[in-house]
Amino acid sequence: MTRDHLKDLLEGIGFIAIIASLVFVGIETRNSTKQAVLNTQALEIAAYQELMDNIAEMNVLIIQDPEVAAFMHKVYFTSEELTELEQFRFSRAAYLRFRHGDMAFFQYQRGAIDEARLRSSLKVLNISNPRVRAFWGRVQNNFVEPYKAYINQLIDEND
Repeated sequence: MTRDHLKDLLEGIGFIAIIASLVFVGIETRNSTKQAVLNTQALEIAAYQELMDNIAEMNVLIIQDPEVAAFMHKVYFTSEELTELEQFRFSRAAYLRFRHGDMAFFQYQRGAIDEARLRSSLKVLNISNPRVRAFWGRVQNNFVEPYKAYINQLIDEND
């Protein structure tokens, strides 16, 4: 074998090695991307689960604490005027619920939950309640446009 043939052979082997390493890097990049997507989905599902846990905690408070139960009844089932403290408590609770709804909507947009699950999650908002609707009217600009549009669509459907 001549020197030129040996040189060409070694260059060919080197070229094949470069192509093989590029294929390997591509496969590893694809696997890393898949793993990142799975990790993101796991975080989103964990956030959704936390949302559900927080709603469950609120429900436990309503069931176990007579003062909280009386307050929630007054807010959602009467038209009695709220005291300043009750108005503050209502606004914090309502804002938290809308923020949780925003998180559920984000999960829906990302494909982590379907629309039926989203609508089920948003039931806790009580959008048919006049106090809740008035509150939403005051705070909706604190949320992203797609979520605002979705909540307003639900309000329109409810009418």
